[in-house]
Amino acid sequence: MADDKISFSKEVAETLNIESAIILDKCNQDIFKKIRSKDVLIERLSNELTFIKKDDIEKSLDELLRFNLVKKYQQEDSRSNLRLPRAKPFEKQDMGNGWLPSSEAMDVLEMGSIEESFISKKIPEFRIYWMERGQQRNNWNSTFIDYIRREWAKENNSNKGLPFPISKTWVPSDDVYQILSLSNITEEDASPYLAEFILYWTDNGSAFNTWNSKFIDHVKRRHLVSNKNQNEKSKNHSEPGTFKQGFDERKKDKSWAEEINFE
Repeated sequence: MADDKISFSKEVAETLNIESAIILDKCNQDIFKKIRSKDVLIERLSNELTFIKKDDIEKSLDELLRFNLVKKYQQEDSRSNLRLPRAKPFEKQDMGNGWLPSSEAMDVLEMGSIEESFISKKIPEFRIYWMERGQQRNNWNSTFIDYIRREWAKENNSNKGLPFPISKTWVPSDDVYQILSLSNITEEDASPYLAEFILYWTDNGSAFNTWNSKFIDHVKRRHLVSNKNQNEKSKNHSEPGTFKQGFDERKKDKSWAEEINFE
């Protein structure tokens, strides 16, 4: 801790609690006043006030905000005390060394009862993986949400390595779409089959540890049937109908001329 001495307002401690009073004193210090992101502030306070749980720090901050004892922080993903230029909508970006999930992405994950400590622990791993791959995307937050959901499901699966029933929030791994691309099936082509796949297997109730492989097989079958149906429709429109009689029989058939008067 930078300063071993801690001071706080007795009035605030009596009105709210001691933790809120200590946090308020920290927020009034110049070094913390410069922080414009609530997420960054919580992280900095957690590092310094190690005797207060991170969840309690966030709850105390919310109380202080509610009573207007601290200012409303700007809802932006600050990587430092400096303002960063905002990316244009839908602009593809590299996975930078300072990338962090947005506050909205964190809210989505926390609504799924995923522990914040687990999410924070996975951020460096996610960042390193995509930095090494060198890809650009315009949906890093969505990719991160899918990744955390998969990792959380693995973490909470008491039968790790054993078969388990599929959940309604199951999503295939990124490798699945890469494998499907080898069969000229894009992620856009495959995604519409995900809902029906999950619905079937949740109703079925079977347990497997090969859901990714099963989804690949399902998509390939459905895509093949879909292409076959389209080809048959195209064939029906482009080829003449079949004849019921053979060529010799049709050549001898003069019924087409019976009603024609040649006189």
